[in-house]
Amino acid sequence: MKFLVIIVNVVATLALLPALYMAMFSPMMFDSGATTRTWTLFWAVLAIPASIVVTQIVSWVLFAKSLYPTALWVSLIPLLFVVLLVVLFLKSNSLT
Repeated sequence: MKFLVIIVNVVATLALLPALYMAMFSPMMFDSGATTRTWTLFWAVLAIPASIVVTQIVSWVLFAKSLYPTALWVSLIPLLFVVLLVVLFLKSNSLT
């Protein structure tokens, strides 16, 4: 379990770079106009790097306290935001 937590945290930390890159260009979504769809997708994109940073800090604190299963579950939380973003992109036609 300890090794799995380390692997997941390293992968999440590496995923922070493309997430930050995506968040950096997210204001360009407003080029076509500000709608409910645009604002929803914008905040979903910004939530991914923020959640990675917060969950990595919490996960390593839990790891230091030898709470490995909890640390693993906490470090997987950013995947929920990625799934949410994919769902929002698929359902975005109804958010206009």
